[in-house]
Amino acid sequence: MSGRTANARRMSLRTLLWLAIGILVALFAVSAAFSVYGRLVVRASENVLSERLLPAQHAVSDLTTAYVDQETGQRGYVLTGDPSFLEPYDAGRDAAAASLSDLNALLAGDAKASATLDAVVEAANTWTAQASEPEILARRNDEIADEQVVAMTATGKELFDGLRSHLQDLNALTDERVTEQVDRVRSAQIVANVATAVAFVLAIGTAIASLYLTRRLLTRPIERLVADIGAVAEGDYEREIGTDGPREVSMIGGAVDTMRTSLLTQNRQLVRAEHERTRHDEQTRMAADLHDLTIQRVFGLGLALTSLARRHPRLATDLDPLIDETDSIVRGLRAVIFDLQIGAAGLSNGSASLSAAVGEIVESSTAALGFTPDVCLDGPVDQFSGHDAGPELQAVLREALSNVARHAHATSCRVMVAADDDRLALSVTDDGTGMGADVIRGHGLANICNRAAQLGGRAVIRDGAPGTVVEWEVPAS
Repeated sequence: MSGRTANARRMSLRTLLWLAIGILVALFAVSAAFSVYGRLVVRASENVLSERLLPAQHAVSDLTTAYVDQETGQRGYVLTGDPSFLEPYDAGRDAAAASLSDLNALLAGDAKASATLDAVVEAANTWTAQASEPEILARRNDEIADEQVVAMTATGKELFDGLRSHLQDLNALTDERVTEQVDRVRSAQIVANVATAVAFVLAIGTAIASLYLTRRLLTRPIERLVADIGAVAEGDYEREIGTDGPREVSMIGGAVDTMRTSLLTQNRQLVRAEHERTRHDEQTRMAADLHDLTIQRVFGLGLALTSLARRHPRLATDLDPLIDETDSIVRGLRAVIFDLQIGAAGLSNGSASLSAAVGEIVESSTAALGFTPDVCLDGPVDQFSGHDAGPELQAVLREALSNVARHAHATSCRVMVAADDDRLALSVTDDGTGMGADVIRGHGLANICNRAAQLGGRAVIRDGAPGTVVEWEVPAS
């Protein structure tokens, strides 16, 4: 009676098969839905990037080019009176209108970007109304005297510099939006990849589980039942008949075992062994190792280009795109490094490049000086990054700029770092009050000379007529 009750509680073979199929379908549906959702999120993020943000970024670049063309043409016409200079002016005006129309549509949902764009439009209208159009009209009517040209172009340049500043803000904002969206795409891609990996692992795990359960719950009980019945039929009456498996298999085994128990006085225990082994392969992570030297050199190049543009304003139009490109490269490298693990142990202990250190020192001195010094790097400066002269030069540069900020009352300063195979030299020149004969030299100037002497070099601090010149030089060896 108890055997029949137990068999009645067992799962039938048909129920077992339907349950297994249902579990397989459910697992596959869940993993497939998760994977499809991840891909849809990736596609939506990529659509925002490709259909709005990247076109907006290009439109800002086109808008900047259009305004620069207008300013170049307008200034050329005012200076020379040649009507051919108005061709880029007119073309730039049409291109700016088209770019503004595109940007209004592309940035419609971004309040901050729209406000920045409005500031650009307002600055452009101010420059057009107060500088470009009045100056063009005055030149066209021959109402500008030669002595007035310089003053008028200076006023127009000041207004256009304000417009350029707003354009740079808009460009930085669109770059920021693109970077944020790229991060979203990357995150969505990671989710999609994880979903795909989970679906794959579930498929493999389900297949393994199906094979295992099929053998354990169906194939093995049937094989054992056949073997037990064969052994009993051959006279091994002490062999126990297994009753595992679905209800139908259990009922057959129970019936045979009932016949066997009448012949056996003892029950033998059947030893089973099960071994279960599952292991998931660890996902391999790829890491790209970028040395700080790469970023610092590009940063130094940007500083050199900026200094060159300030010293040669006529080249500013050609150099500004190069400066923007170096900034974009630095941001791209940092965005890549933000997402990758640096594995080289020596890199964490490595020193930064000398050119980058010079740039950081000059940049940090701007607030105290009240202006940004011009920087010029000449020769393989970075080969002294790991040299004893590198830290000494940095200390001398800090001391020299500190003296300019505290005593010189200067309005400009030029920093020159030159290097070749034989020497490393630093020159700091300002247009301040100079030293004078009655000036008492303090410990700072003495330290500058001592640092050069310790490395076998020399240092000279002299009047520059006007200002002061600090010359510091040490040999390479």
